[in-house]
Amino acid sequence: MKATFLTAATAALLMSASSATATVVVFSTPINVPNTFAGVYVNLLTGASGITPAAVPGWDIDLWGNANNLAFFFNGTPASSSGGVAGSTTGPYLDLAPGAVVSAGSTFSAVTASLAAAAFQAPGNHILGFRFFNESTNAINYGYMTTTSEGANGFPHTITGWAFENNGGAITIPSVSGAVPEPATWAMMLMGFGAIGWAMRRRRATTVRVSYST
Repeated sequence: MKATFLTAATAALLMSASSATATVVVFSTPINVPNTFAGVYVNLLTGASGITPAAVPGWDIDLWGNANNLAFFFNGTPASSSGGVAGSTTGPYLDLAPGAVVSAGSTFSAVTASLAAAAFQAPGNHILGFRFFNESTNAINYGYMTTTSEGANGFPHTITGWAFENNGGAITIPSVSGAVPEPATWAMMLMGFGAIGWAMRRRRATTVRVSYST
């Protein structure tokens, strides 16, 4: 499921640090990560996924099983255009908290060893910040992916969704931990903001006339 929100209100709700015209793209269809050497390749721009690079043109990230441990693999083309938010350029990847900002100022790593994904192997919900090359705009975009691990080594593992700011700006992880916003939730909130705006415009349009007798 792909939901693209084009309004400034949505960008503000997602706490994007970019301009008011920013577009935040949200994917919320779960993807199972097989505990295999191939794993699953994902195109973060289109939402396509598959078990081989050839099956997913323009793939950006591969979650796979390295000796039965969850590991990450990023597309290295173009150079220095992909990777996950890490403590250093050699890893390990950070399990981010709500409120964390992913931007050009973040430290990224493309290390593929299973140790680099150790934080994501523990049972529970996890958040991976990332950057990737947007082949539609030829720019680097920044976003975050939410995943769920059910075992000590990271498997079974599920990608629960991801979001990214497609103008190259920063994005802030929402305050709800481990969850990518659901399109229906944002739609209801946008309707609420619309109603508030309509009421404010109506109030501004009201004119009070006072007559004084002489």
